[in-house]
Amino acid sequence: MIKLLLVLISLVTPFVSPYSAQDGGNEFNPHFYSEAECEVYLEPFVNGDITLEQLTNPILNTKAEMEERVDFYTGAYQCLDEDAALQIFDGEKVRTYLEYFLIFAGGLGTQSEDTRLDLVLLSNSDDFGVIKIRDEAGVEAPDGYVFVRFYASREAMPPLVRRAFESPEVAGVTILSRYIAILDEEKDTWPQRALQLRTLPETTSHELIHSYVNSIILPVVFDLPAWYSEGLAIFFSGSEMIHTIITPNFSISSTSSSEYQDYDTTFNYLESKLGRERLLELIGQSIQEGEPALLYQDLGISNDQQLISQAKEWSQTRNNVGRGGIVVVAFIGVLLLWRLAPEYNCQNCGHNGRKKDLIDEVYCPNCKRLYDRVVPY
Repeated sequence: MIKLLLVLISLVTPFVSPYSAQDGGNEFNPHFYSEAECEVYLEPFVNGDITLEQLTNPILNTKAEMEERVDFYTGAYQCLDEDAALQIFDGEKVRTYLEYFLIFAGGLGTQSEDTRLDLVLLSNSDDFGVIKIRDEAGVEAPDGYVFVRFYASREAMPPLVRRAFESPEVAGVTILSRYIAILDEEKDTWPQRALQLRTLPETTSHELIHSYVNSIILPVVFDLPAWYSEGLAIFFSGSEMIHTIITPNFSISSTSSSEYQDYDTTFNYLESKLGRERLLELIGQSIQEGEPALLYQDLGISNDQQLISQAKEWSQTRNNVGRGGIVVVAFIGVLLLWRLAPEYNCQNCGHNGRKKDLIDEVYCPNCKRLYDRVVPY
């Protein structure tokens, strides 16, 4: 349908590049579409040929498809003013979805030297987190690109993206299902650069897990519980950095370090009770069915709150046992030191030893002098 519309548009208007570098970013060219042109651009949105689901989860497998979609969505975005939005169900939401697509697929809002785009096909990605969820857990990879856009600074980000990076601790954000923004600042010192070399792949992997899951589940469930979405990303990527999610309802979900620890604990608890093989099997089922509760129903747990509570109790008990073990080991160590410590020092020959080693309890075993010539150590 879109290809046919593009052909029709090309007959009535010459091709105009959708963006130009102006005022610090890629902005739309000042091209004004006629009412007839806008009708063509907006028709598939009005009649439902392009749905909210398609905008939330755009499945594109080639660069040619992506470029065509960028061209068409540019026209639709510019034509979709307040009056046109009224003709479309959730018109304002449609326009925001279009803007996200143009930001990530087309680089809207940022100069090219301040951003770069990686197009990731999850089916053949060699990211370590993706390999785990795809090959170890057996979750079939969704079709289409994930748009991973790296930004040189927060200031270079378009406002729609920057709002998710307000906290200085946020390193990455997943938006809707397939849009990932990663902060890739140039660091001043070599320790900072060394740390970034370690954390940047973990951050990217974390967000790819979000996209992997969201691309499968979002058509069924719009808002996933944080323990599940963040827990899965931590479980498969091992990332401990602060991350943010922007849901299809445009709410921003950001978690604290303590919450990340809770999510990590929850999945460690599930693995300890279910075993890794069973947990991976249930993860696959829960993603395919869009039902997070499948992860804990085998344990007789009835809701998310009960799961989190039991996980915390399990962690506390384990920590107490660990601390108790440390006390026992320390006590045994002191006892051994006491048992091995010398009980006397012979003032005649300087020999150290235990009193039980004295000959007939009165003679030094080294110089055979009488006990009265031996003094306590």
